[in-house]
Amino acid sequence: MAESGKHTPETGSVEDPEGLLEREDHMQGMERIEMRVVRIDRPVPSVARVIGHIAPQDPAAWTPPNQAIRIAVAQPEGQRPVMRVYTVRRFDPATGLLEIDFILHGDDSPAMRWLHDARPGTLLPMIGPRQHVVPLPVEGKRAAIFADETAIPAVWAILNAWTPAAWTQGLESDVWIETADPAAFDELPRPEGLNLHLLLRVEGEPAGATGHLAAAARTISDPGACVIWAAGERQEMRRIREHFRAAGVPRDQLQVVGYWKLGISGTELDRVRLAEYAALLAKGRTLADLSDDELPI
Repeated sequence: MAESGKHTPETGSVEDPEGLLEREDHMQGMERIEMRVVRIDRPVPSVARVIGHIAPQDPAAWTPPNQAIRIAVAQPEGQRPVMRVYTVRRFDPATGLLEIDFILHGDDSPAMRWLHDARPGTLLPMIGPRQHVVPLPVEGKRAAIFADETAIPAVWAILNAWTPAAWTQGLESDVWIETADPAAFDELPRPEGLNLHLLLRVEGEPAGATGHLAAAARTISDPGACVIWAAGERQEMRRIREHFRAAGVPRDQLQVVGYWKLGISGTELDRVRLAEYAALLAKGRTLADLSDDELPI
């Protein structure tokens, strides 16, 4: 996961006066840690890759693919830090080096301001990791993945972890990626039995508004034979989720996540999430009952 620039920039933090985000129900073993920036690479035009050193309490917890972290991209005086969710692209427990990809854009977002000021030696506070779903072709079902550029780091980590042993009965799986940067697509691993499809946005096509991924989802003739994972702009992810649910895909074969929403800041999304979480706790429920796809936004 990487922040998209296609929203309204906002500098405010998400206040948590009751300390709900500090409770064990929410933390669930995550730790507070600092990364010291070692270098910042530009592997492709649309990406700044931040490589830094961490010293986690349990390095093994950071090694599985598709791990989410919250990073503090700004710390306004007298307020909670401005946090953004990113995916660990790669972590090497032998060296302690962690990679985070920032998708570059022209908006004046908190993440872009942090990136502009970051240098070797810069400290980046973070909370994590939180394991997210890793789609694998299992029990005769192939995988189908749909992602925009904000999810490329997660897709990279997922594909990098796939091994020939993960494939069953010679099934081929498919990944559709929407991006305006073909070099970011070219960086993806290509494990055996995988078909990669580039949905290239042309100049003038806005991210999150093309419908390319939803159209690709509708081309699958046998959705019930797939394990489906999708991540990107919330409205398009909602259309993908509704399509596959209408096609009868069971919930345990369908993981669709709205990483961002066109026209809405990451701060506002987090405020809605916190309000919904507070309402659940007041009813005696837990974080496990929070359904991101049912948020009123």
